[in-house]
Amino acid sequence: MKVRLVATYMVLLVRLVLPALIAAYRAVLRNQPKLVAAVFAFIANSISLSSLSGKAGKAESEQLLLQSSSGEPERCVTCDVLHDPGTGAVRADVIFIHGLHGSLYNTWRQGQWKEARVKAVPLRHSILDRFFGYSSQVQEEEQEQEDEDVNQQDQDQDQQEYSRCWPRDWLPLDCPGVRVIALNYTTDPFLWRPLWMKKRNRTCLLQRSREMMEHLQKLGVGDHPIVWVGHSKGGLFVKQMLVDAFERDNEPLTGLYRNTKGIMFYSVPHSGSACADINLPLLRQSVELTEVQKDCPGLLELHTKFLSMVESKELQAEIFSFTETVQTFMRILYIQIVAVESADAGIGQFYGVPLDHRNICKPTNRQCFLYKELTNLINQTV
Repeated sequence: MKVRLVATYMVLLVRLVLPALIAAYRAVLRNQPKLVAAVFAFIANSISLSSLSGKAGKAESEQLLLQSSSGEPERCVTCDVLHDPGTGAVRADVIFIHGLHGSLYNTWRQGQWKEARVKAVPLRHSILDRFFGYSSQVQEEEQEQEDEDVNQQDQDQDQQEYSRCWPRDWLPLDCPGVRVIALNYTTDPFLWRPLWMKKRNRTCLLQRSREMMEHLQKLGVGDHPIVWVGHSKGGLFVKQMLVDAFERDNEPLTGLYRNTKGIMFYSVPHSGSACADINLPLLRQSVELTEVQKDCPGLLELHTKFLSMVESKELQAEIFSFTETVQTFMRILYIQIVAVESADAGIGQFYGVPLDHRNICKPTNRQCFLYKELTNLINQTV
């Protein structure tokens, strides 16, 4: 009986499935060129590391693809004043710069992660903490206070209105008198460009930073104290502008570094990122990637100059750094975008957070430590 059933199933399988497989094989042979093109397009899109989302992101990506290369590099920087307290009322300028494939409403939107125990861990301790530590009583008191803060934070997060741009919505409330400015720039849609696609004429780190400086000069930035906020490559632009302003010795630019009072780095790859070193067949890296490869000589030289300005007191600023300690999901796999050692500027306070590269700059509310450290930096330095 069992043998008959097996035989019947085999006959049905051969009669029904085999013809379908043969038909599918013939269809693949007929449409092989189209299928190959579709596979390459999928690979290119998957490894672009694009964080553009929604209809606006797609429209921006399509617009960038339609632009043709010309003799001059593409100008790609825009500047938005998110809040202006008015003439004569500006206490300081707080300037935000996003990372690769970031944008105003993608990078600086309110976070929605729900980890109740997510907290910053100091990675650079003071001498007293390192050798003596805290007493058990102090640790217990701090833990009780943390529990209360977490509960209050969850309640406030449920009650407050969601912010699509927290620098615009929150800073005027907690740091009165600050002018909030966002520097935005486009990124090549293909960080790894297929060989059969024409290479775009993109600006380099120095050229793009000078384009940013032009926008800031028009706004009179440098006349008031400045606090810079950079996420990922945005922090590299901050350092590039400060170093370039110092080296050019141009009087209108001196205010950019002399009036810098604070810098907040959110997972900035000071010595590059290992994932930018990935090189795949039939693809070539964009200029945006080659500039942030691990131990890139240009980045190491830039950071050396930056530290030299701090040591010589040409740049007198409080520096605070957060770094991701969780891998980021990118399409099909998890990647550590910025390693902890690369995010360490070597100066100032340095904290690790169990969040990924996208969420490290997205505080959940006005009581979130990612935001409170920034407001403390602003209010204490200016």
